[in-house]
Amino acid sequence: MAPPRQRQGETTRPASAASAAADGAAPSAAAVPWLQQQAMAYAKAGKPEPALKACRQILAVQPGRPDVLSFAGMMCAELGRLDEAVSLYRQAIAGKPDFVGAQYNLAHALQRLGRLEAAAAEYARAVALKPDLVAAHHNLGGVLLSLGRLEEAAQSYERALALRPTPETERDLGLVLQRLGRHDAAIAAFRRALALRPNWPAALDLLVHAFFERREFKTVLALCDAWLRSEPRSVHAMALKALALNEAGDAAAARGLLDLDRFVQVVDFEAAPGHDSVATLNAALVRHVEAHPTLAVPPKDDPTYHHEALQITGELLAEPKGPMAALEAMMREAIARYLATVPREPAHPFLAHFPARWTLRAWATRLAGQGNLVPHVHLDGYLGGVYYPLLPEIVRAGGPGEAGWFELGRPPEMLRCAAAPITRRVQPHEGRMLLFPGYFFHNTVPFRSTERRISIAFDLVPLA
Repeated sequence: MAPPRQRQGETTRPASAASAAADGAAPSAAAVPWLQQQAMAYAKAGKPEPALKACRQILAVQPGRPDVLSFAGMMCAELGRLDEAVSLYRQAIAGKPDFVGAQYNLAHALQRLGRLEAAAAEYARAVALKPDLVAAHHNLGGVLLSLGRLEEAAQSYERALALRPTPETERDLGLVLQRLGRHDAAIAAFRRALALRPNWPAALDLLVHAFFERREFKTVLALCDAWLRSEPRSVHAMALKALALNEAGDAAAARGLLDLDRFVQVVDFEAAPGHDSVATLNAALVRHVEAHPTLAVPPKDDPTYHHEALQITGELLAEPKGPMAALEAMMREAIARYLATVPREPAHPFLAHFPARWTLRAWATRLAGQGNLVPHVHLDGYLGGVYYPLLPEIVRAGGPGEAGWFELGRPPEMLRCAAAPITRRVQPHEGRMLLFPGYFFHNTVPFRSTERRISIAFDLVPLA
């Protein structure tokens, strides 16, 4: 919606008309320029709700205005009211079929709604109207990739790159080419992304994985070292370097990074601050987790948590903390002990760059009856940990196959590692806390039980 143009001798805010509109009364045509100014000002200030209200007042006087309908659609999209945004964009296009902005925004809203076939059709209309609209070509590529229409996706990304090369588009083209089996072309695309944005972790990760898949570990190690020079605290780079060293046959160097005895600490608490016993705290933590408003089953496409018997909370160290305040104090006590017993070493990448300033994040997982946590790392956590307030008997008793135990060091299946992994398993106990470097892949051994299992994970996240 373009700002209104003021003619000589005209006032932009007729007092009576503006007052009526502000009071919610039906505005007159004279109030429309002022309402347009208000809508623009509210939108610029990040206030979509009053901006949308101003648009509706304009439409009450001048129904069918494509620019106002489209602007109202943008405000609805900002408010998360995507179905309403779609309707408004369609009305705008009906009144002005060549309205490229509304066409693009319609496609984007449909994409956000997960209506991918419809989004692809609308993006295609947008690029037909404006063939040099880079964002539409790029987004069309993403939708086609999600739909599995890989050749078409590659063509869309190539059209976007012909108009304006960006690291994001090169990276996404590489992903498509990889899925098409064109590995050399994919690697070239990842390298072009890095040329446009040197040391970009998102492209480095994909390039390292591409060479890992080809088992070219000398190149993997060189890339990881370059990654760590630019980002010394990169958990992902350290994790991949350790695995590559083991795959390359340098077990001694791999064990230097994956020293599972030195860098993994097990703490069994005998007391809890503000509670009669650790058992009392554990019971309070269980109640707190199970009543937490954020506790929910993760999305089915979550790469780490993938079982419908599993629920996860959001941040547990936000107020009101409840019994988490006591557990936080225990976390900090354990971290202080860890730092005192695992001193800094300039030659070791993990110890040399341990953050001086950091914060804690924590969340809970609740498994009802069964569970399996695939190997993963926490990319934001330099030091990770887990505490157990509730365990099934099969885990407490150390049943067959070490069901439900915590395992460190096992690589994810997607990397297709061939060398014997460097691993360690630890039996969980109620009141037990484990601490380990964030770059250690970790997982839970699968188990089945009729009882619940609750664990509270936490990360030490660098601030500087």
